[in-house]
Amino acid sequence: MRIALNRQPEMKLLLILKKIRKNPWVGVVVSLAIIIPSLYKILDDVTVIRAEYLLLAIGFPIYLKSLKKIFDEILDTSDDYSE
Repeated sequence: MRIALNRQPEMKLLLILKKIRKNPWVGVVVSLAIIIPSLYKILDDVTVIRAEYLLLAIGFPIYLKSLKKIFDEILDTSDDYSE
């Protein structure tokens, strides 16, 4: 029996999806795509309970988590240059 050393196309797709998911810039874009339309609908009539409140509650922590990753990377790279 031989073990195939080449990667299957499904595995390449999985690796690409993992890289996209781990990228904090993608998190910022996705969360803003959720937050901004939700805010427009919520601010249209604040007194009505809408599903957009739930979307806002989901999108805002994703946004903060992604920004934290971005700023942590910036601070880590700036420490490398100062030494």
